Amino acid sequence: MSFSVSDQLKITLFDVKKIQYKKRVIFDYIQSCCTIAYIKKGEVITTLDGKEYIAQTGDIMVHRPNMPFNVISKTDGIHYLFNIDLKVMEEVDFFSLYPLGKVVKVRDPVLYEKMFDELRVIWLQETNEYRTVQSSFLAFSLIHEIIESSKMGGRRSPNEDYITDRFNNVLQYIEEHLAENITREDLAKIYHMNPVYFSRAFKEIYGLTPMKMVKKLRLLQSRRLLEATELTIEEISLNCGFCDASHFNHTFRSAYKTSPSHYRKSIKNTKRGFIPTWSDS
Repeated sequence: MSFSVSDQLKITLFDVKKIQYKKRVIFDYIQSCCTIAYIKKGEVITTLDGKEYIAQTGDIMVHRPNMPFNVISKTDGIHYLFNIDLKVMEEVDFFSLYPLGKVVKVRDPVLYEKMFDELRVIWLQETNEYRTVQSSFLAFSLIHEIIESSKMGGRRSPNEDYITDRFNNVLQYIEEHLAENITREDLAKIYHMNPVYFSRAFKEIYGLTPMKMVKKLRLLQSRRLLEATELTIEEISLNCGFCDASHFNHTFRSAYKTSPSHYRKSIKNTKRGFIPTWSDS
């Protein structure tokens, strides 16, 4: 069900609803209209152009038309949302004239929730002869409130600190599973993320793709084992997740310009040079 009011501004309202959930995971979702979701309760990770934004209680998420987005929440939540299409002079997208941030902090949550409740009540009154006009006015009033909130500094930028903290756990996971086969998809699944978005965000923080980081940590662990243990080259290669000793040898030599056995020998010689030899005399 939808309706339109056309003049200088054309408003098409598609849905008005409240959603309550335990967990919420949506990948690469696309709609032909704009989805405006107010977070009554919870915390959500949402994406735009490969960047992640954190939306919390009292924030608005603005999902633009025809642009894929992800929504990930690991906690209970309640969203107030409506789907709307706005055209100026019947053909120009309203949000191209008044671009909003991906996440906007509402300046007056109590007022916003009150207006949304009024819109919801009117939307459900299908026999109300004024339903079309009233709903349109209330929806546009909510958008006006979002625009004003954005002007007052409510627009949020990507929360890079939060992303960094989360990906420290990725590094821990890699280190604990070095002997296993690790894929980019495995790492992305830990955080319920699209592998492409995950890889892009990870590289922005560490300067390496996830799989290059796996390789780096495997090499660092292999050096530690060469220095501190008597494990064979074959045993170290398996413990660090290399296919076999030949693969380990090739990768190690490419990174450090020496073979694993040569490296171990040089470390022993260096240690021997610093440890005095004592005699009984």
